[in-house]
Amino acid sequence: MFQVLYEVDGRQQVFTVLKDVLSIGRAADNDIILNDFSVSRRHAFLKREDGDWVIHDNQSTNGVRVNDELVPSATVRDGDAAVIGTFVLRFRDDPTVSRSDRGRRQDVTSTCIRPIAEFNEDFGLEKDATPAPSSESTAERKRVVLDLAYKNKVFEILVQVAKALISADDLATVLAKVMDLIFEFLPADRGFLLLEESGTLQLKMSRFGSGKRSTADGATPYSRTIVDMVVRQKVAVLTSDAQADQRFDAGESIRMQQIRSAMCAPLWNRDRVIGVIYIDSPLHAGSFSGQDLDLLTALANFAAVAIERARLNEHVLEEKRIRGRLERYHSPQVVEEIIADVSATGDIKPARTKVVTILFADLVGFTTWSEKMPVEGLAAMLTEFFTLASDAVFACGGTIDKFIGDAVMAFFGAPLDQPDHADRAVAAALKIREEMAQWNKERTARGVPPLEVRVAVNTGEAIVGDIGSQRRVDYTVLGNAVNVAARLEEFVAQPGDVVIGPETHRAVESRYECAQLGFFALKGLSTQVPLFKVLGGK
Repeated sequence: MFQVLYEVDGRQQVFTVLKDVLSIGRAADNDIILNDFSVSRRHAFLKREDGDWVIHDNQSTNGVRVNDELVPSATVRDGDAAVIGTFVLRFRDDPTVSRSDRGRRQDVTSTCIRPIAEFNEDFGLEKDATPAPSSESTAERKRVVLDLAYKNKVFEILVQVAKALISADDLATVLAKVMDLIFEFLPADRGFLLLEESGTLQLKMSRFGSGKRSTADGATPYSRTIVDMVVRQKVAVLTSDAQADQRFDAGESIRMQQIRSAMCAPLWNRDRVIGVIYIDSPLHAGSFSGQDLDLLTALANFAAVAIERARLNEHVLEEKRIRGRLERYHSPQVVEEIIADVSATGDIKPARTKVVTILFADLVGFTTWSEKMPVEGLAAMLTEFFTLASDAVFACGGTIDKFIGDAVMAFFGAPLDQPDHADRAVAAALKIREEMAQWNKERTARGVPPLEVRVAVNTGEAIVGDIGSQRRVDYTVLGNAVNVAARLEEFVAQPGDVVIGPETHRAVESRYECAQLGFFALKGLSTQVPLFKVLGGK
């Protein structure tokens, strides 16, 4: 009588073949049930053909090996052995087990490839997952009990994993805790965690049984062949001996690093793989089981959520930092545009030379007023003026550079490119003048004397960006164009005037009525230049 011998949970099983075809797999309706996720639901079948028994691979994920060869089908006789997942099936004709076979363990090589979609379905992680119809058979009830006990164990471990990971906010802490958990619950000698950045996987954390966290020479002693398979196919992989598996023959790292037992699971977020966890045991074959692979896969799922949470938290903190820094200079609308640009490019544009338009607005007679007014009243007056001027600049998309005494300095055309920066600056200058007129009406109604403002606008090349010392930097503009604008405001503009330089005039003359003031010799310019006063829009 032909028999199939195999072990389940360390107990020897003997199946006597009483029909011409029998099925082998993980599903409960198979003749031989191999309850492990390294086995497909209907992995293979054994069939009587012309007096011989032939085992056929039923298009399984991990294949069938007969006498250490991966085969689509093969004739099996007394003494032959087949590997299906993590199980070894021995075949014999004599129902008596020989003394030499009893209790003997054969060293085998097997590889388990676990699709993530299948893992999600088995553990009820799919959105549309529904319980499978129950069976009243003894085999089915036994399988359900085993599944339930195993899954309860996995979930107990994952509760600890979730508690550990949810308490960590920064990415470095999350990665360190993930590695701690791997070495706590799995028999790993080495562990590597890689994350996707700019389209490629980057090694972020490594751990060895000795406690080291990285290799001294910067090498990457994990199998790129296995990692590439996991990412490309969205599967979790367990290999009992990568050296003997034909699927990994081309893996140079496997040969060089003498990789034996290994497991690798993807870190997946929704439908996207954001990295992998890879662990191995270079010196020992058969170090990991199918249950270890399921635990690593589940841990990777939790880790991916924690990693994305930490990344989001760091992104929010960075955005808050950038926003707090930018709100000192820019309108809320411009701040949003800059943050969007930072998200796209990775950083605020560095200091650079570009053409911008600079605006200076200065209260007339401030020194005289400051001598007559109490400090509180003077501060309140400056606050009102600075608010008025800032609102006008922000309304036109400009950047506040600084407040100098009773003057406001602003510029247009940076950090965001604004082809119409000269138009925006002149519009802001006229708006300041208009708002001053309204403010003076309110002051007169309160019995307070009116104030006047001088405004100057100049266009030219300047250095724009973060400039300062190691302890403090400011986002500002420097250059001759800035100095010329300051001199226009101080020496040329009269109370109520909006004076513009020649480059600004060339840019806006078609849209604004301007009067030429004449030619002026200004410090910083080699020749006399024509200056203009803006009368209003055309």
